Amino acid sequence: MNSSPKTYTFFKARVALHAILRAAGIGSGDQVLLPGYTCVVVPNAINYLGAEPVYIDIEKTTYNMDCDLLEAGIGSTWTPEKAKAIIVQHTYGIPCDMDRILVFAKKHNLFVIEDSCHALGSTWRGKQVGSFGDAAFFSSQWSKPITTGLGGWAQINSSELQNNLDAILREYKRPKLS
Repeated sequence: MNSSPKTYTFFKARVALHAILRAAGIGSGDQVLLPGYTCVVVPNAINYLGAEPVYIDIEKTTYNMDCDLLEAGIGSTWTPEKAKAIIVQHTYGIPCDMDRILVFAKKHNLFVIEDSCHALGSTWRGKQVGSFGDAAFFSSQWSKPITTGLGGWAQINSSELQNNLDAILREYKRPKLS
C-alpha cells in the first residue's frame, strides 16, 4: 500500500472483486487463499479468471480464517510459487486478525484483499476494515448493514492496483436499468 485510497463503484460487490482480482493480475495457474466459510460469489470470481481457490479452515469462535492453519497449509493445500493473493473475510462484521494476516502476506508476497461486505463500520485496533490490505470490496445489497438494494464498491489502497484498475475499468459495462 503506497497511495491514498481510491473508491470505485460497481453494480455489485462481486463485480468489484472480479475487477480487483484482474487488477492484481490473477489468472490461470494462480492460487488465491480464502476462508472455507464464504459466499459462493467469492470463489466464483476466482474461478472465472481461471485461478484456483484454496480454502483455509476457519476459527470456531469468529468464523474467520484460522491464521494458525495458513502456514500449516504450505505445500499441501497451496504453494508459494502459485499463490498470488489472500482474501480476508471479516465475517459478520468481526474483523480478522489483520496483524497476523499482513505479516503472513508480506512473508509470501501476496496481495491482501479484504472482504468487507458485512463489516462496514467495523474496526481493527481503531482502524477501519478495508484499509489494511491492498484492496477491499464492500456490498450494499439487501442483506448488508447498509442497503441500496443492489450495489458495491472497491476501495483500492495500492497505487499499482489503482493504475491497473483504471486501465481495465472501461471494459466493464454498466447494467441496463430498464
